[in-house]
Amino acid sequence: MRSIFLVLMCLFGLSLFAAQSSMIERYKPKNYSITCVQAYLNKEPINTGTFLAKNSKGIITVSKGQNKNVLFNITLKSNIGKKDEPPIYLRFIKQKQLNISDILEYATEGDEILIEEFVPSINKIDLNCTPASITVVENL
Repeated sequence: MRSIFLVLMCLFGLSLFAAQSSMIERYKPKNYSITCVQAYLNKEPINTGTFLAKNSKGIITVSKGQNKNVLFNITLKSNIGKKDEPPIYLRFIKQKQLNISDILEYATEGDEILIEEFVPSINKIDLNCTPASITVVENL
């Protein structure tokens, strides 16, 4: 009797685990390559995946579709050269525009700058959008 009960509990547990993993897949973004915002440096578009020199000057602004100057978050992801250490994130939240030198003063070569739309509520986040990504280099 105990062995039958144990087998039934194991089957029930496996079915719950399988249901849980299928629910997680439902919330996984479908396309990681779509960026929903366009970043601009001095009103010139910055393509995602490009390089930006550490000595760059100017103002970052962001647009989304027809909306110009949308609020955005900008994040510097820095590894600071330490092996086997997690990256450090420096975030500027809810910006309308930002002087790029404010974030580049903390950057080193190979660091990544991520730009995403500011969303006031987690319920409104579009999981199909990835942040615009720029890599910092010493000189271009």
